Amino acid sequence: MGERQGIRVKYDPPDPRRSFTIMSDDDKQNGKKSNWHELEITGSVRNVSPELWNLQFLTCLFLNNNNLSRLPVEVARLTSLVHLDLSCNKLRSLPSELGDMIQLRELLLNNNSLRSLPYELGRLFLLQTLGLSGNPLPPEFINMVKEPNGTNRLLTFMLDNLPVCSRPPERPWVQIRPIDRQRSGTTFTVMCYNVLCDKYATRQLYGYCPSWALSWDYRKQTIMKELLQYSADVISLQEVATDQYYSFFKPELARNGYDGAFSPKSRAKTMGETESLQVDGCAIFYRASKCVLLFLQLCVVVV
Repeated sequence: MGERQGIRVKYDPPDPRRSFTIMSDDDKQNGKKSNWHELEITGSVRNVSPELWNLQFLTCLFLNNNNLSRLPVEVARLTSLVHLDLSCNKLRSLPSELGDMIQLRELLLNNNSLRSLPYELGRLFLLQTLGLSGNPLPPEFINMVKEPNGTNRLLTFMLDNLPVCSRPPERPWVQIRPIDRQRSGTTFTVMCYNVLCDKYATRQLYGYCPSWALSWDYRKQTIMKELLQYSADVISLQEVATDQYYSFFKPELARNGYDGAFSPKSRAKTMGETESLQVDGCAIFYRASKCVLLFLQLCVVVV
């Protein structure tokens, strides 16, 4: 059982005493199906066939003790890999696409010629073992990985210092049916958004996310920009902290023509004033030029 950022994942490393069984001719003739998920290639190999990267069913790949000087970016196609052994080769660099292989639990890179590591490795939030000994890496990397919980410390450092990617593409709208603009009556738009309360945005739950991106000071401004961008007539928000409703959402949206109502979770009634400010709840905002609040009724749903 391994742990990274509080994420507990059951993982049994492959047996180092690997055994292989060759299917007999009788088995082949009888139509016996083979079922294998591990592959070992060894013997001073300098290059591997591109067909290797099409074996997406592999969970363990042993390429150690060869003469590989380059690892192609196509390795990222092996999305099911949990164990990748590249020890004792002649690798000088690694493709950043390794960071996309998020199922990896063990990545062994010992005894190569690596002088740097792609910071994208920080995305491997399930990784439990990172073998780096025997490489001419910067001392800070080597020292960090030798510390208690060193793999976690090094990957967290990489993730937090990973260059910020470009803005993702705009979310495509799914249109249920064409809008009939000739239809009489008033039309309005509704937006539903879970803002992820700050106390829930922890590295224990979101180990794949950089610390700066989880920071509420960063997220709240980004959330507000998106809310205003869509300019819905009614905005329904979940996981809004009480203090953030009164200090941030309510005044910011009021400046943009919205009124609102808020209801914290029922446990807030059992707490003191200071503690209750940290309780999250649901908020509804509506465009004041289009809607009027007639009455407010709060319902308690028991699940």
